[in-house]
Amino acid sequence: MNKESINLDEARKNIIDIVLKAGEIIKKSFDEDLVLYKKEGIDFTTQTDRNVDVFLRKEIGTLYPQTNFLTEETAPSDYSSMKEAENLWIIDPLDGTVNFSRKNTNFAISVALVDKGIPILGIIYLPLQNIVYSAQADKDRALVNDKAISVSSTSKIEEAVLACDWSWDVEKRKNVIKWLNSINSKVRQIKSMGSAASDLASLADGKIDAYVHSGIKPWDVAAAALIIEKAGGKITNPTGGSWNVFDSDIVATNGIMHSQIVKLLNDELQSDNN
Repeated sequence: MNKESINLDEARKNIIDIVLKAGEIIKKSFDEDLVLYKKEGIDFTTQTDRNVDVFLRKEIGTLYPQTNFLTEETAPSDYSSMKEAENLWIIDPLDGTVNFSRKNTNFAISVALVDKGIPILGIIYLPLQNIVYSAQADKDRALVNDKAISVSSTSKIEEAVLACDWSWDVEKRKNVIKWLNSINSKVRQIKSMGSAASDLASLADGKIDAYVHSGIKPWDVAAAALIIEKAGGKITNPTGGSWNVFDSDIVATNGIMHSQIVKLLNDELQSDNN
């Protein structure tokens, strides 16, 4: 099955219908006592994550039986072979599990269709806020609840609102600490809101101006990357080089201040190496 065989207009409608139904699973369990399962290191998951994952793979697999899946709940320890896959559905059934477990409503379902590391369809759904972000490669706009969105117009670094997040890999967290050390005195505010998919979508919607993360996973960012691109934003690696959804370190901005943010990060990196 090649990528041309999937009509993106139809797929967008189909996936939105499916994630809305998946959201009902989350809503029903939000106020219940959660069953928690320990994962590697300090990471954990819930029965809700697992239930939504099963539901999404079943529903999407029924519509697109010849596609492949990379999901947070089922990913092998080494998924590097999937970098060249076509028609790969990359899914986070519940991004922001800690928030969900603490009754914080900032979490999301993220579904992306990816071709050789490049997202061609992205859907992010915030169930408790009834917000659906979407974008597709053959359209010029990113949408929230079917209305066009765009990144912020902030150009001055001292007015910037920057967000970050923290990997489950505690060594990767040290990279973010270094970056924040270089940026801390330059920007207006630094946030850490606990859901990469939701927070990156908020960048596309102009609610924040920049985002940095070290140790991000494909399922955290695949859908959001396309939404940001179509909203006018920019994503690179921390040195300003090309990036795809399998790269673990990310700098995302409104595009206007991208070079300023990257320069600050690299000034810090260079000072560490001297």
